[in-house]
Amino acid sequence: MRGPCAALLALCLSAAALALEPQGDTRAHDPTLLVQGQRWFVFTTGPGLQRLASDDAGRSWRRLAPVFSQAPAWWAEAVPGHRGLDVWAPKLFEHAGRTWVLYSISTFGKNRSAIGLASAAAPDAADWRDEGLVVQSAPGDDFNAIDPDLMRDADGRLWLSYGSFWGGIRLTELDAATLRPTGETRFIARRRAGIEAPTLVRRGDWVYLFVSHDLCCRGVQSTYNIRVGRARDVTGPFVDRDGVPMLEGGGTLVEAGGPRWKGPGHQDVVGDVIVRHAYDAEDGGRPHLRVSRLAWSADGWPALAREE
Repeated sequence: MRGPCAALLALCLSAAALALEPQGDTRAHDPTLLVQGQRWFVFTTGPGLQRLASDDAGRSWRRLAPVFSQAPAWWAEAVPGHRGLDVWAPKLFEHAGRTWVLYSISTFGKNRSAIGLASAAAPDAADWRDEGLVVQSAPGDDFNAIDPDLMRDADGRLWLSYGSFWGGIRLTELDAATLRPTGETRFIARRRAGIEAPTLVRRGDWVYLFVSHDLCCRGVQSTYNIRVGRARDVTGPFVDRDGVPMLEGGGTLVEAGGPRWKGPGHQDVVGDVIVRHAYDAEDGGRPHLRVSRLAWSADGWPALAREE
């Protein structure tokens, strides 16, 4: 299916999405998901890096104490304009017997930013350890070091993607021992009107790149929407369902806002589960956690699953 018809199908699937309708404390922005059987964890943007936990596979949520109670010393040097414990856009993952989180510090609308790393024995542990700076950006750079994502490919190699506006989405390999960039860094997606929040997922022979287009952080006026492209290799080239390269602004629509839930975006994908935030028109435009299942077409494209 091509052109407007494909876009219309995606919109119809968006309107009829199967959501798990999470209950409890679901205030969240820029969620990332870690699944440990029935125990699910979501880390989100917020003071000290916010943490949510579910014991029933994402149906009900409670809030844990934040990761940071004080700022690591290197934050002030990397991003002098950063204030307090405001931490953005985490990525939660397991590696080498520990739980890790990549996260961002920045100031809104500027690209003096940094991606940091912390680790603990478990996602609900109280004793998180600062693991330092991973990537940073400064005025004059053609990228913004926020919105990290990590993908472990089938061969065990680790890949960090990140970026927001400026030059777009960047990709670099991480050394498995140090979790620091190694080798070439390249752009894999661009869009002048706004692109951020990459999520890389391998499914079979394809690597899928989910991104958020347009604008977040404006309550019910937010225009965020989730797009996807795919490639045979993690380094690209990524194209959408119509064959438009993501380096040229391409991206097939996965979800757009509806009457209640505005500006869905900053997604994370684990298996066939997609989490993201959306702004609730029935709650003053506040961001809440949304959880849905993905369905995959016969030719290998994802969409939000239909309700039965």
